[in-house]
Amino acid sequence: MAPMLEMQLTYRQFKRLQLFVTAALMLLASSVIALETDREQPIRIQADAAMVDENQGASVYRGNVIITQGTLEVTADEVEIYTTDSSVIQIIARVDKNSDKLAHYRQQVNVEKDMVYADARKITYLVQEERLHLSGDARLQQVEDVFTGELLYYDLARGIVNLSSSGGSDRVNMTITPKKSQKPKQPQNQ
Repeated sequence: MAPMLEMQLTYRQFKRLQLFVTAALMLLASSVIALETDREQPIRIQADAAMVDENQGASVYRGNVIITQGTLEVTADEVEIYTTDSSVIQIIARVDKNSDKLAHYRQQVNVEKDMVYADARKITYLVQEERLHLSGDARLQQVEDVFTGELLYYDLARGIVNLSSSGGSDRVNMTITPKKSQKPKQPQNQ
């Protein structure tokens, strides 16, 4: 197991970092119709190293990064968070160039335990635009619907998925599962 980063922070720096990360994760968690209870859960960040530049509005977490809050989980080799005027504008999760694994996002989106999963070499969340961009072996799964391609753009507000392939024999793939119909109950004769 990799050693955890030890940082010496003043109380003020710690509170700013805590507010910065809380804001970023709350925005990420609210990007899909997430469980309300997720926002009330503590945020946990694990990484081998971290760099926070308050003047530039950027923080970078490196090395087996794991971020959790309730049912939300983001894992990657590196996560970057960018802010402007104390508002998160972009979150980027990526894997190293030579890695055979993918950056991962998952979250339970409702009380029926429906999950959203996203995997790609790079996952970018554009907060103000409410868009999720997946690039490099992109895969998005909502309940039983699965979308794969080289590039995947997901408009969170409108629920629109746009896929692109890298050309050649590589193609986009979609599996859309029909909703199960609810057969009306027939009244029983008495």
